Amino acid sequence: MEKLKAVNWKGVIYWFAVMSLMNVYIIPTFVNNQPITTQRIVVGMGISLVVALGMGLLTIPKNKKNN
Repeated sequence: MEKLKAVNWKGVIYWFAVMSLMNVYIIPTFVNNQPITTQRIVVGMGISLVVALGMGLLTIPKNKKNN
């Protein structure tokens, strides 16, 4: 439970948005020249979620200092 509290959720959302855009749209369209299919969307979103959670655990959120 403490690992969930330690996750930088703002970073997870940013990483998920960027990685899903890369995996679902940019790489298939401009690099591989392949059509976007439902299977590619599901797999791309799954990989993006795993990477985003991993990066959220690695990054340290800013602490609010009481002045």
